[in-house]
Amino acid sequence: MNGKKVMMTIGCLVVSLLLAGGVQPAEAKKDKTAVAAPAAAVEGYLYTSKNYGYTIACPKKPHVIPANLLMEGRKGEVLIFDNDGYHIKNAWLVLSDAFDKKKTPDFNKMNEAEAKKYLDGIMQSNPYEGVMVVNLNKDNKAIYALTAKEVELDTDGDGKPDVMAKADTQMAVLFFRGNKGGCYSLQLIDNPELRESEIIKFQNGAMTFREK
Repeated sequence: MNGKKVMMTIGCLVVSLLLAGGVQPAEAKKDKTAVAAPAAAVEGYLYTSKNYGYTIACPKKPHVIPANLLMEGRKGEVLIFDNDGYHIKNAWLVLSDAFDKKKTPDFNKMNEAEAKKYLDGIMQSNPYEGVMVVNLNKDNKAIYALTAKEVELDTDGDGKPDVMAKADTQMAVLFFRGNKGGCYSLQLIDNPELRESEIIKFQNGAMTFREK
């Protein structure tokens, strides 16, 4: 599944998360004629984190490792569902303290103009192919993004991109505040290519996330 198709898939499947009122993706990469696929019911294993105090419904019982084994200095956990030795094939990365609450707007209080400006800023400063605001549930909005397959880099420091770097994989990423105010990011790792079935599981799981 290429990057454009993945973003279109997310644009369609995200109906299960409910697009925030009137807010559109920062970059239009969705098929307006496509019909949303129904999200599967959440089944499987309810994981409870003893270290970070949250619960989330997973497709099956995960093998759990600290997030700092993948991202140095980051707090959180990697919920691994499929791996080949040290190679992670399918997992959810759960990061706590994922953003600065004081410097990040309340997603639930942004109007359409404020949301567009914020999403445009995210696109300019991060290697994302697309980003949008969604309703994680009826009371809580989140930022939903897809990492880019190709990223322009400035290697000589002149402020202009001069090299196109290609990523091995893409990730679906959510940023949101928990029901008790924690700042989290939930990220889907699915190698070698993001699959529609895994995006659905990821979205369904995200909707069940709760701080204890």
